[in-house]
Amino acid sequence: MFGTHQTIYIRLTPSLICVKRLIGYKSKRLMNLYTVYTMSTTFRTILDDMKTSLKQASGSALSYFLANLGMVIVVSILAMLIAAPIAIVAWVAFAPISEVTMVAMRDWALVNPLVLGGLGALVLIPFVSLFLVVSGSIYGMSYDLVTTGETKAEAAFSYLKRKFLTFMGTGAILTIIILLPPAIVWGLTSYAMGYVVTAAISTLLTVFTFVWVFITIGLTSMVFPAVVSGKGVQEAFKESFSLATRYFDRIFGVLTAIVLLLAATFGPIIIAGLAIPAFIQPGVPMITFALFPALVGIMLWTVVSVFLWLFLFLPMVRITWVRVYQELTGGTIASQTAVIPIV
Repeated sequence: MFGTHQTIYIRLTPSLICVKRLIGYKSKRLMNLYTVYTMSTTFRTILDDMKTSLKQASGSALSYFLANLGMVIVVSILAMLIAAPIAIVAWVAFAPISEVTMVAMRDWALVNPLVLGGLGALVLIPFVSLFLVVSGSIYGMSYDLVTTGETKAEAAFSYLKRKFLTFMGTGAILTIIILLPPAIVWGLTSYAMGYVVTAAISTLLTVFTFVWVFITIGLTSMVFPAVVSGKGVQEAFKESFSLATRYFDRIFGVLTAIVLLLAATFGPIIIAGLAIPAFIQPGVPMITFALFPALVGIMLWTVVSVFLWLFLFLPMVRITWVRVYQELTGGTIASQTAVIPIV
């Protein structure tokens, strides 16, 4: 027999404080076991996630650029190979292509808009999924970087070869969850309103689309990190939903930071595009000249932003999600002092 005593175990993670208190332990008997969870994600936590990932992305910028370039070329070739048989069948079915044929196709589309929309969805899903394969391969690179401290462009091709079908299936489900519902809502609303969507309805649909995409991206943000770590597609989605609900503040905090970064980089050109028509009036050319310097500055900022996203921010986003996934699941995270090769 053992005397009564008390043991306290404390385990800290960036978003969880887990306290297990054992009271009254007697001769292989455990009594009064309970666990208390407290969220502790702060702005500093999110900032550290982004800063650390940006540092790693800058050290491997050339590797990521070469990998993205190679992936886009490979997937574009695959897309053309898939589209070629479809184009040939369409050409044979509608041959000879003439003005009469084009008018008949237009008339058929006007009479059967829902069928046309369904066919469009069937085409959208595989093609978007194919390009999401690129994202999955780059997530593989990021997984190597986070877990080993180094990565190379060829790692993306290795993941593409080993997990192509898995990435394709993941991309198809992500397309169905994230993109398809807003597309259906927009299409059905336009159809119901006679293809004339008012400004008020358009604004409501835009808000709905943003909220839907934001929530679904947050819920599925851990899918690709889970897949590249070895999970199956179904298991990866289940784990992503579970992590997003259990660690809501951490995951949606990172997503909010990414959205704010997008707003800071591309917000000016969007605002300018919406505001310029209100300033341009017939017979008042001086307003255009007055806006010209501001427009030049906005265009230059947009060009710089595009390059920043291609070389730094896109890799940073994927590295961030992989790091968060590894931390939340207790996975391996390499030391930051590791030497990262250029290519």
